[in-house]
Amino acid sequence: MPLYRELPASAQTAYAELQELVQVAEAVRSPASLTGTIGWKTIKGRRYAYWQFKEIDGRKREYYLGPGGPAIAALEEARERPAPAFEAVARQARAAVAHGNLPTPAKPFRIVKRFADYQFFRAGGLLVGTHAFLAIGNQLGVAWGEGTRTLDLDFAHAGPGGDVAVALPADLKTDMPDALASLQMGFLPALGGSRGFASQYVSERGPDLRVDFLTVPRRKRDMVHAPDLGVALVPLKFLDYLLERPGQAVLLDVADACLVNLPDPARYGLHKLLVAAERSARHPKYNKDIGQALALIDWHLERAPALLLDAWRDLAGRGSGWTKRARQSLAAAPQGQRELVRRFERAAGLK
Repeated sequence: MPLYRELPASAQTAYAELQELVQVAEAVRSPASLTGTIGWKTIKGRRYAYWQFKEIDGRKREYYLGPGGPAIAALEEARERPAPAFEAVARQARAAVAHGNLPTPAKPFRIVKRFADYQFFRAGGLLVGTHAFLAIGNQLGVAWGEGTRTLDLDFAHAGPGGDVAVALPADLKTDMPDALASLQMGFLPALGGSRGFASQYVSERGPDLRVDFLTVPRRKRDMVHAPDLGVALVPLKFLDYLLERPGQAVLLDVADACLVNLPDPARYGLHKLLVAAERSARHPKYNKDIGQALALIDWHLERAPALLLDAWRDLAGRGSGWTKRARQSLAAAPQGQRELVRRFERAAGLK
C-alpha cells in the first residue's frame, strides 16, 4: 500500500486560502489586535512571528503566530483590509474538505477547537500524536495511506522551568480543566499528581475518548505541575526534540477550522522512530508509529530532503543512544518498505 497520495492542486490551494482566513480571523478576534504589532524572534536560525501588545495594566504580552513564510506575509497584508467574517471560514472549510482535505472526527475537533478558544496554543501548547499526524498530511498536501483513526488526543507543553529552546511563549494563563468541563462531554480526571492537578482526562461516556498532557523530560521523572494551565504534565522521553522548531497548521472540521501549533513534520517522523523503539513490538501502537515515521520519511525524501537530513543531524548529535533507537525501528520496517529505508540510510550516511 502506498504510504501517501498527493492531494489535487485544488485541495492544496483551498487549504492555503483557509489557513490565511483563519489566521486573520484569529488575530481579529483577539482584543490585542486593536493595538498590537507583528514582531520577530530568531531561534536556532529560524524566524518566528509574534503578535506583540500591551495589556490594559501596561504589561507586555505576545501571541505566537507561526514561522516566517507566505502565511505570515498574508497576515501582515490582511491587516490593511477588512477582517473576513467567520462565515467565510466555514465556507472555505467546506470547500477544503470537498476538494479532498481530510477533516478531523467531530469529537476530537470539538476538543481541540475549545482548547484553541481557551488560548492553549497561544500559551505555548502543541497538538501531538495521531491527530497532529493527520493535520500534517493536510499541511503537506497529502492523504496518508494507513488507517489513522483514533479518539485519544495528546497535547504537549514545555512546562514551567523547561529549558528546551522552543519558539512558543509560555507566559499566558489558561484553564484546561474548565475548557474540558465546558464541553459537557463527561470528562473526568483519570491520572494526576498532588494538589489536584491531573495529567489525563477520560470521558465517562466513552473510555476511548481520552486527553493526555505531556512535557519534556526532567531530571526527576515525576509529573510536572503547570498551574498556568491547570493541569499536570507527564514527562516523555525525547519530547524536547519534537517540540523544537514548531509550526502552525489548520485543523479541519467539515464546516469549521482552527489554528493549532504542530511539531515540525521531519522531526515528527524521526521522533516516531524513537518512540517505537521504546515500545515492545507487541504494543498496539508499535506498527502505527513505524508506519507514520516511514510515511514522513518517504515524503521528505521526495519533496524536502534537506529538511529531513537537518532533522536527522540534530537527532544524531544528541548521542549514540538516539541513533541506535532510530536504526532499531528502521530495521523493523515491513519488507515492502526496505528500499525506502535503504534510501534514507544512504542519504543520512548510515551505509
